[in-house]
This record gives sequence, C-alpha cells and structure tokens, in this order.
Amino acid sequence: MGALEGAPGRGFRSLLLVTWELWLERNARIFKTAERPVHILLLKIKEEARTWGVVGAEHLSALLEGA
Repeated sequence: MGALEGAPGRGFRSLLLVTWELWLERNARIFKTAERPVHILLLKIKEEARTWGVVGAEHLSALLEGA
C-alpha cells in the first residue's frame, strides 16, 4: 500500500508527461505547421522526464531506463 488514497499512480503520471508532449507536438503541427521527427520528439520526452526527476519526480526514472 503506502500510496495516497485516490492519488494517481506512477504509470499514470508518466503517461501524463508523454501525453503532454504529444499534445504540444500536435499543436505545433496544426497551428504552426512545424513538425519534429519522431526521434526528436522522443528525445524531448526523455529530456522532460530528466527535468522532472531533478525536481523530485523519481517515478519518471522508469521512462529513462535503457535510454
């Protein structure tokens, strides 16, 4: 147990990070007609996960394993 009742799990929070980056990419493609290659988008997601990890979101280290 140990988790706060009703708080999102680690996987859910990681999913939020990935979803947020995909949303930003979608908006750039639609509104700015700017498009990043997939490998650059993946690098951006990993960079954001590292940044979140620095400020205390240790659960995101799972996204970076094997990266």
